[in-house]
Amino acid sequence: MAVLGLASCSTQWEYVAAQVTNPASVTVMAGQTATFSVAATGGAPLAYQWFENGVAIPGATANAFTTPPATSKDSGEIFTVSVSNPYGSVVSLPATLTVVTPVADYPVILTQPVGASVCSNATLTLSVTASNATGYQWELNGSPIAGATGSTYTVVHAQSGVYAVIVSNALASVTSNAVTVSIGSTTTTNPANVNISVGQVGTFTVAATGEGPFAYQWYEIAPGTATGVAIAGATSGTYVTPVAVAGDDGAQFYAVITDACGTVYTSSAATMLVTAGDVPPTIVQQPVGQSVTAGAGATFTALASGTPTITYQWYRIAAGAATGAAISGATGSSYTVPAVSTAAANNGDEYYVIATNAYGQATSQDATLSVGSGILIVTQPVSQYVSVGQTATFTVVATSSLPLTYQWYAAAPGSTSFAAVAGATSASYSVTNTMVTEYGTVFYVVVSNTSSSVTSSRASLYVGPLNQIGGLCDPQWLPRGSTVEVSESGGSCGFQLTNTTNQSGQLIWPQLIATGNLQMSFTTTMSSGGAAPADGFTVTLGDPSQGATLTSVGLPGKGLGASGIPGFVLGFDTFQNGPPDAPIVPYVGVTRGNTGLFESPWFNYNDNIAPIVVVGQVIATNFAITLVNGQMTVTQNGSLIFSGAVSAVPPVAYLYVTASTGSDYETLVLSNFSGVVGKP
Repeated sequence: MAVLGLASCSTQWEYVAAQVTNPASVTVMAGQTATFSVAATGGAPLAYQWFENGVAIPGATANAFTTPPATSKDSGEIFTVSVSNPYGSVVSLPATLTVVTPVADYPVILTQPVGASVCSNATLTLSVTASNATGYQWELNGSPIAGATGSTYTVVHAQSGVYAVIVSNALASVTSNAVTVSIGSTTTTNPANVNISVGQVGTFTVAATGEGPFAYQWYEIAPGTATGVAIAGATSGTYVTPVAVAGDDGAQFYAVITDACGTVYTSSAATMLVTAGDVPPTIVQQPVGQSVTAGAGATFTALASGTPTITYQWYRIAAGAATGAAISGATGSSYTVPAVSTAAANNGDEYYVIATNAYGQATSQDATLSVGSGILIVTQPVSQYVSVGQTATFTVVATSSLPLTYQWYAAAPGSTSFAAVAGATSASYSVTNTMVTEYGTVFYVVVSNTSSSVTSSRASLYVGPLNQIGGLCDPQWLPRGSTVEVSESGGSCGFQLTNTTNQSGQLIWPQLIATGNLQMSFTTTMSSGGAAPADGFTVTLGDPSQGATLTSVGLPGKGLGASGIPGFVLGFDTFQNGPPDAPIVPYVGVTRGNTGLFESPWFNYNDNIAPIVVVGQVIATNFAITLVNGQMTVTQNGSLIFSGAVSAVPPVAYLYVTASTGSDYETLVLSNFSGVVGKP
């Protein structure tokens, strides 16, 4: 089904070239930002590009553009916008930016007030510093606060809302930035019901925002009982059950959350339904790193659940290598490394196991072997979530028989370039006076001694409210390749990613998102016009620190539109184009999008899922994805089709939905998308 010139989410067909109102000129004070905006009409999709003095502004591709804080040098700059669609383009008339530099006696704000999240009945002091100021008036939600006329304002029994202060003298006045004060905490994600089979595990997630850090305690209401019992050790935001048996059917789970204020919140209860059936493996016990002396043995152990019978194969990644090799005879749930393979040269070797049965496979996490004076990282850095102005601290814990040194590295948001952080040479590194501009910064640490060094995993910094993912009617979505916007029933929005041969389509959310607690749901409507359906779709978390950008496009055909986009890929394959031992389509699996690594291998897959596309039929399928602290679950029409720990998830990412076709093809329309980003 071809779609031409469909305007936004309307059901009216338009074949009209783009038209645009002209932006208005703007005058601002030095240090302020200026916003230029236009309204455009015409056939969809509409594309925008802003220009400053005739030069395209990178990333300025919406109907409005806000400048950085202006300086006197910016006065007189000319701004225009080009609006285009498939039927033509138009360039607006110019708008001029005028920057007024305050005279020496005008009031100037030197330090802005800072918002906060505080406990109920807490006392909070907001402050501003300014030069040439003789008067202050604080406001709450735009209304003056009686008596609040000093450079500081103390809120007793803090009231939530938006605060600002007007700083004045006899000549002029200036208003500070508006800051938000929030009170207490809120449960943002309640656990959801799960439908699993005997031999699988259930995963439940809860999340809160407000006065962290939060303490968690999970409870189980056993089938046939009415009272919850605390589950020993279940004290994180995610709870993974033991391997389910038939008697667990109907068990309910809920969490009690305690915030830093001591306030207790209880989540709703979720039910676990357990039915008989064959399921692919799930790793329920991961191998852990080992430190040994040279010539001593080391044992790695993993455990997988699933039916029918599971087989194991262990692999070794030699120190410095990128891929692993199967170890002959290492086919049990445990593997003991022989003394000959624990020499000094083996320091840094990694081991993992693949568990397989007739319905899929699961790959464990890598476990590191530290030999002699080698270094073993036992606690990796984790991403930090703070309010503006707060301090964020990243920490690594490593062991060695020799003294250790540390060097932290950072890459700016969206950058691939890491640089050593001056003075960051201890096991912990703190970022003080955090700013919104640091949102999405990525860190790692190199731990060294006189004989070797190891690099930690990466963690990200999030400052202020987390970026959320809009619905498909949000104009920020970026269609790439063969992707076009379509209208769904009831006026809702959708995107068609493929509908003929040799296509590669991407739909990209342009904001960096946190991946520590990610919930998504959507509907795919698929039909096949080829001799066989081809090739499938993915949900990809592109890693900006490895080169993923808002213009990244994956390969068509068996590339699923994701091959070549570095990062984490959850793929749904519909065409049998792999080697004889490849999974049987349709299947869901986890891999990497990096060039040369796509489908090499599928770390985890399940080839026992219901069809999502059939020749001669139109099939609508509802999917739900949860990713919390590296633990992923995927449901198809409410039934669990994937559960387990996943690797290679970047700490901060761009979200892509991708699809592709080859010499055979299928039509794929994405609709009913919902996404929630939270703190883990």
